[in-house]
Amino acid sequence: MIGARHTVLGIMSGSSLDGIDLAVCTFQLNPAATDPVEEWSVVAADTVAYPAEWKDRLQRATECTTAELLRLDAELGDWIGQQAAAFLDEKPRPGIVGCHGHTVYHEPELGYTLQIGHGARIAGHLGVPVVTDLRSADIAAGGQGAPLAPVADRHLFPQYAAFLNLGGIANFSLRLPSGDYAAGDVSGCCQIMDRLARETGAEYDDDGKLARSGHPLPELTAALDELPFHRRPSPKSLSNQWVVEELWPVIRDYPASAGDRLHTFSVWLAGAIRREISLQQAPGAEPLSVLVSGGGAHNGFLMDQLNTQAENLHFTAEPGPTTDFKEAALVALCALLRQEGLPNSLASATGADRDTINGALYAA
Repeated sequence: MIGARHTVLGIMSGSSLDGIDLAVCTFQLNPAATDPVEEWSVVAADTVAYPAEWKDRLQRATECTTAELLRLDAELGDWIGQQAAAFLDEKPRPGIVGCHGHTVYHEPELGYTLQIGHGARIAGHLGVPVVTDLRSADIAAGGQGAPLAPVADRHLFPQYAAFLNLGGIANFSLRLPSGDYAAGDVSGCCQIMDRLARETGAEYDDDGKLARSGHPLPELTAALDELPFHRRPSPKSLSNQWVVEELWPVIRDYPASAGDRLHTFSVWLAGAIRREISLQQAPGAEPLSVLVSGGGAHNGFLMDQLNTQAENLHFTAEPGPTTDFKEAALVALCALLRQEGLPNSLASATGADRDTINGALYAA
């Protein structure tokens, strides 16, 4: 039986607040098959930058009153819907849309997560069903609600066994011999590096040149190691709030140049990533090729550091949409799986007691 072909729009708002990624994807899906995604491709993709006003509002979202946050949720839904409608002009019309939304709170240990950008408002602008809230069912089943990336890793990239996403937060996943996934968030990533670059007047550290010019700060490295989250085993997940309130002050307040702090953080992060993945490997395991995606894959210094002293790991980024729009394709896939009644969160990656079907579906 040949699967049906679906056209889906995936929308991702990253924690680095650079904007929203949009990707129109096609999937040939056979729900009855063990591996339901028979073929897939990214047809069109783009990033829409957040205007300064929106970036400021989202950075201050945790300071909102309840009424202000509800208004922000609705207005962000309108803005996303407008941008998506403009993006879709003269492009293949999707049958369904997935939108991750912007994470304001993520506290799985307390039983909740919140991504804003209201699906009903987006559906109203597009005239297409919209799926949002892609983490809550997993948390209700005892999971971390993250990472979602292993869903894409399993269905879209079967030729790889290990994956690393360098977005606002760095997270990894590793396919185990059993077919399950070991996965987890490692630490903040691009949002920390971008904050340090902005201290010098740049929006980001182009190719890691600023980090490459810096020098190591051993005491800062020790302080990063001592943060309780960094000492916890996977699976584990991070909130933007933790990055801003716990991690960033350690780096921000250290008395050294932005270049030295950026150099130190990049070297530390690369080592932390290697350790997290290596802990999941069996003794004597064969060398692994790790597929890297996200904005950090364009940071030459960070990529060099990942491959330094990585005896059993080789980190590589593929050119094109795999690197830059993997998360948007993931969100599109999660929406389609939700529509078809198939799991779109993997318990082995999140720590839940079962695979779950996540998503609130808003009709057109």
